[in-house]
Amino acid sequence: IERDDAEQIQAVMVRLSEFDKVFNEAQRQGRISFYMTSRGEEACSVGSAAALSSADWLLPQYRELGAAMWRGFSFSDVANQLASNSLDPAQGRQLPLHIGSKEKRFMYVKSTLGTQCPHAAGVAFAAKLRGKDEVALTYFGEGCASEGDVPSALNIAAVHGCRTIFFCRNNGYAIS
Repeated sequence: IERDDAEQIQAVMVRLSEFDKVFNEAQRQGRISFYMTSRGEEACSVGSAAALSSADWLLPQYRELGAAMWRGFSFSDVANQLASNSLDPAQGRQLPLHIGSKEKRFMYVKSTLGTQCPHAAGVAFAAKLRGKDEVALTYFGEGCASEGDVPSALNIAAVHGCRTIFFCRNNGYAIS
């Protein structure tokens, strides 16, 4: 890895950590309704996103804010979405931290555990059908691995030869 790339990755991880501190406090104070930190997982999301091409797709769960920041979401973009204010592109129609952008190839975060996995296999399959050299990367926690969507997605991707990366984080937060 080039030094400039490593420094960019480090800078995004530090910004993410600082952002987490501010908005976790805001959630605890009742100023926003929902926030999940990326504490301890900064390198997972930023490093994996940095390894991809900008033509590749990211399908996050809800601890991948670092990947979003790597893809170009600014503090203001995320803060406006968290506050559901008039500058929120979704105009308050998404839960806080449920960001996304077609232009950034960052699919909207979903609250339902595991559903992003078959979506990723579908995105990769669509790219294959279009003859595109694109990858779909999806993230999920170990607690979600027992949900039916995950093994189904693995099978779909394997059977159809879809370029899908399934990133399982064993983070100890299992809520399923």
